[in-house]
Amino acid sequence: MKRLKQFFHHGGRLVIVILLLLVTYCYAMFQGGFVSWFVFFTILPFSIYSILLALVPIRMAEISRTFSKGRLERGDDVLVTVKFRNKSWFPIIFMTVNEMPMKDGFYEALNGNANKLFLVGWKREFEWSYELKELKRGEHHFKGLQFTCADFFGWTIRHIELESPQMFLVYPKVFDVKTIPMRMQYDQGAAMLQYSLIKDTTMATGVREYVPGDRFSWVHWKSFAKNGELRTKEFEDKQSQNTFILIDRSIQKNFEQVVDFAASYIQKMIKERGEVSFLSVGIDRYFAPVIKTDSQFEKVMQHLVLMQPDAQFAVDRLLYQEQKTMNRSVIVIITGELMPDLIEVLNSDGRFANKVQCFVVNENVEQVKLMGKNQVHYVTNDWLKTNYSEVKY
Repeated sequence: MKRLKQFFHHGGRLVIVILLLLVTYCYAMFQGGFVSWFVFFTILPFSIYSILLALVPIRMAEISRTFSKGRLERGDDVLVTVKFRNKSWFPIIFMTVNEMPMKDGFYEALNGNANKLFLVGWKREFEWSYELKELKRGEHHFKGLQFTCADFFGWTIRHIELESPQMFLVYPKVFDVKTIPMRMQYDQGAAMLQYSLIKDTTMATGVREYVPGDRFSWVHWKSFAKNGELRTKEFEDKQSQNTFILIDRSIQKNFEQVVDFAASYIQKMIKERGEVSFLSVGIDRYFAPVIKTDSQFEKVMQHLVLMQPDAQFAVDRLLYQEQKTMNRSVIVIITGELMPDLIEVLNSDGRFANKVQCFVVNENVEQVKLMGKNQVHYVTNDWLKTNYSEVKY
């Protein structure tokens, strides 16, 4: 139906132009004289051009788009450069080119910058740039270009749509944040635990005298065979922090900032050579048991690009469902709002009570009154300075 309407609209203009040419010709034939023929020959070239513009095929091809930035993050402004080629032999007077609408609504705020008027003639190569402002996190798709060609007086107007799909990703905003040592509770009192010492038993760095309590497998049997004295292998101690990051997808409030902080915190932990695990549960479930390398972090970032606040249950429920997975880790919960159910879990005497850090993004500290043993940190809007307001219980 849409194509049929376009055909009648396009054909109607062509009929009008032909009728105009015929009327002026008939007028010159019957009226005679210089004036009537002057009118006819004046209109003739414009009419012929309009008729040819309506009938001649117009071909555009080789569309390409490039961005002024290699990696796009939420909130960025980026300059998009579009190039295309005119493969038509017919000279075009005016041509307007614009991007086909996207679902994301980027072009509503562009104030017409996503279209361009060209004076063509026989020109073949075209290029223009426009700016996308305040990009939204997610996967976005260009559809194609719309070309509008017109004659001198707008008698004939050609609309051409050329599909040229192109996908681009907008990642979460990553900042340089700081990590906070975990305060673990023991029977003797409280202790700061930022790193745990792990012995690399794959390579011995030396031997020492045997001490009661050393593992039997660490005994250096070669030296015992030589002199009959028990000696123990020495191994290199490595610092490692096993952190389990859990993002709350049940809260829509400040969700974009929550995703930004999660990406920033994971990156910081990787730089500090900590062992990081990540769990995200909503309509879909994504679990990264180990994040150490850049490629592993990139996979997590691709998940964060598409993640939405679509969880059917609160994050406190995951603490019980994923007990085995989180058993030996320091748990970091990142949420946009501290809900009563989560407060109750954090203040309980359960097994997670002594090893949970909770980051509340853009929350007003004065509105929350808690009692308990846990650490709750409120992340302010001043991302670059990474100010945390810590509530101690």
